[in-house]
Amino acid sequence: MSRRRALRSVCVALLSTLPTLAAAHGINGHVHVTGWAVESLPPGELRSFFADAALRDTAQIGAAFPDSGYAIGDPYGEMAHWEPFINAYVEWISATFGPTYETEEARRHIAFMMGAAAHGLQDEIFDTHFLRYLIQEDGQDQDAADAGTDAFLFTDGILEFKPPLYIPESGLQAVFTASHDYAPEQSQVRAGMQRVKLLVIDRFAAVAPVFDARYRPLLPWGSTHYLDPDVPGSLRAEIQPTAAYMLALWERLHGRYTPQMLATHAYPTSTRRLRGVDHTRVDSRIGVVFGIGAIVGSLNEETVRLFGPGETPISLDVQHTRWTGRADDATRQVVLVPLEDLALDTEYEVRLLPGIELQDGRRTDSTWTYRFKTPCPPAGACSADPEAMPLDPPRVPYPPEPDVADPNPDAGPSPSPDAQSAPISAEPTVDAGAATHDASGSSPPGGGCVASAPSPKPAGGAIGLFAALAGLGASRRQIRRKPREGRRARAQIR
Repeated sequence: MSRRRALRSVCVALLSTLPTLAAAHGINGHVHVTGWAVESLPPGELRSFFADAALRDTAQIGAAFPDSGYAIGDPYGEMAHWEPFINAYVEWISATFGPTYETEEARRHIAFMMGAAAHGLQDEIFDTHFLRYLIQEDGQDQDAADAGTDAFLFTDGILEFKPPLYIPESGLQAVFTASHDYAPEQSQVRAGMQRVKLLVIDRFAAVAPVFDARYRPLLPWGSTHYLDPDVPGSLRAEIQPTAAYMLALWERLHGRYTPQMLATHAYPTSTRRLRGVDHTRVDSRIGVVFGIGAIVGSLNEETVRLFGPGETPISLDVQHTRWTGRADDATRQVVLVPLEDLALDTEYEVRLLPGIELQDGRRTDSTWTYRFKTPCPPAGACSADPEAMPLDPPRVPYPPEPDVADPNPDAGPSPSPDAQSAPISAEPTVDAGAATHDASGSSPPGGGCVASAPSPKPAGGAIGLFAALAGLGASRRQIRRKPREGRRARAQIR
């Protein structure tokens, strides 16, 4: 057996030991959305905090942390996705290092926590919004989405971040114990993170073209809209809510977070024009993202309202994160689903009324509003867009828009003129039968791992190899974390 074939066999054997489970968008997507969110932070304390390149790297590798538990079949991965764990982590950091957070260990913990928190929020947004678009437009769900979006990022020349491996040496066991009465061994966490770092981040170039070829034809709509900022839940549309969540976490660490700061982002964003008015389609859904977990049972028809012209109430189905619906669970968003068609080119107003319960036990005591308009008529004049509101973010140039018509895709897309990030290096073509390259353009030692195309699985199952590589997590949909477990963390930590 040749050395190259032997290496390939070893890689496939390693990958086959991982759980064949699907997840939301892939780990590289999490790493990059988190990195772009850090780059888009407004001037202030948190942006200054992340001026340290090591902390930016720590946040990005922290964004890979929740899925690392799935890589070795350890339940810590599921637990790390949800607000009870994040709330306990915030409490532990505050009790251990606050209020100044001056040490290197404190700063690393903050960055790592924010990366893990960003991952969980992105999953909630992607699963709740973008996956429903894929079902509606392409007839596909998670099995194609997790594999496809990471592969598209590679092929479209968007991938740029490869954060070094970092794992906090202390604290994680205390946080898991406080939030879930479970303490993973440090060796288990390290094993999971090493596997994700090697197989998903460093050696992704070995398999990305295979999965792009498989899933791009299955996702004609998804592959052209996964970076569309006007589509709720797309990777680009996750950047601003991720940045806003990080800012909320910073306020929570410093004891400045109030219940009136609950809403941090809303869909529709951009021009605040809803994508559609047909209540039977995903296009008519409105989403509000939070800076802390809110209790599902307190988000209902009494606290979440939608009004049309003349204070006309619109009948609603109030929904939450796609994977939770129990009254005592926590959700980082609420979704307003109209039960009647809306009118074209008409202004509507979302109202969150007092009485919404937060993860930490507090309740909102004032009304929050958000205005948006429906699409313009197919023909004829259209009224002006709604006036800007505090939640309206600037147009974010990350990542550059891929040029799908580029006759030389191997050269990678050129950054947009207003892009603030460093130029993205070209991604070399990967020959599945030759020594491969990593995403930085250099050949890994020994030629790297080369994987063959995965075998399709039945719908509702896993996609095998790629799920082992980058998904690693549909089983977390079966576990529901009670938000009140996070409340108990305060007493245990302090």
